[in-house]
Amino acid sequence: MEYSIESITRQINAASYRCSDPREDGFSTWGVKQDLYRVKWCIEDALRRCPTYVGEQEWLKEQEKKKIMRILKDGTP
Repeated sequence: MEYSIESITRQINAASYRCSDPREDGFSTWGVKQDLYRVKWCIEDALRRCPTYVGEQEWLKEQEKKKIMRILKDGTP
């Protein structure tokens, strides 16, 4: 099975952009936000089924530090 992280993140970002577009109405954007929740839950379920790897916790901590630094620098998560 092949997948592209670039394609996946592009589609998620497109949904997020549409959901926060002030020109869209709440009826439309609520459905988009529901889709984002469905993706989130799908990923959480997939991660629960995966094994834990050596170095995984350290990698996750490093990613969290990078995220915090990005928030402090630009204010974007």
